[in-house]
This record gives sequence, C-alpha cells and structure tokens, in this order.
Amino acid sequence: MNRIKRIALLLGAAALVLAIVPSTVAAATPSQTIVQIATANGNFKTLLAAVGCADPAVGAALTSGRQLTVFAPTDAAFEAAGLTPANVCTALPKATLTKILLYHVASGDLYAKNVLPAKAGQIGALRTLLGQRVYAIFNGTLFTTSGTIAHIDVKDKLFNIRATNGVIHVIDAVLMPAL
Repeated sequence: MNRIKRIALLLGAAALVLAIVPSTVAAATPSQTIVQIATANGNFKTLLAAVGCADPAVGAALTSGRQLTVFAPTDAAFEAAGLTPANVCTALPKATLTKILLYHVASGDLYAKNVLPAKAGQIGALRTLLGQRVYAIFNGTLFTTSGTIAHIDVKDKLFNIRATNGVIHVIDAVLMPAL
C-alpha cells in the first residue's frame, strides 16, 4: 500500500508540474507588441490617437522590434490634461505632440527594478528618447524638471507589462518635458 501511495503522490506531483509549466512559459514569452497591448487594453485610446497624429517615426518605433520602455498615460491621465481622442490631434502642434510622446519612451526594456530606486531617499533617472531625463523614487512616483508628477501603479501591478518589443508601465499623468 505504501508503494501505491508513493506512485499516486508522484503522479499527482507530475501532473501539477505539467499544469504549471505551460502557463509559466506562456506568461514569460509575450506575443504582442506594445501597440497591440495598448489597443487590446482599451484604456489608451488617447495615447494611440496621439501616436497616429505625431511624427510617423513614433509609431514606427513602437511597432518595431527595437526594445523600448513606455510610460503609458491612461485616457483618464490625458483627460486631466484636457486631451481626448477627439482633440489630441488638434490641441497641440504635431512637433509638440511628438516631443511629449518621445518623453514617455526610453530605450531598452527597463523593468521597475531598473527604473525605481530600491530605497527611500534615493532618486533614479533615465534618459528618454527625447533626450531629457525623467526621475523616479522607490514608491513609483515619476517627476520631471518641468514639474509634472506621475505615478506607476505598482499596487495594482500595472508595471512590467511585457511586450515583444519592450515593457509598458501604466502611469496616471501625462509627463511634460521642457519644451
């Protein structure tokens, strides 16, 4: 009887491992680009409209194989700045819109551990594709030299969203570069 219990236990453990491994592999290997994830999510209509109105190089970068980190403002973040999918293309000049978007993107796939300092009192900095820096503190707060403050929603796990071409961090405000 002891032998039968051991065999049953081993078979149960093997089934558990087989059930877990495929889902872990699938989660570890993203299948969508940054733009595909933003489109499927439904909370980034203004961001996607802005990308469509900006310099075509912005959209090309976001759909390329190049690894990028995007700090993605939600529709609510854009609305707080007075921008909606209906007006984002006319509210700002194309060059300004392009600069704002490039300020939300950094080269490489930067996970939270690379962006946010590990300890209180430390400040992290990263250079955006615009060439200006965004600063971060450990709790997920981002700030700029122009006075904009945004937060990465680390409590709801809206960070480290993997895409085939990088990482998305959802933020609650539009970051404004020095224009």
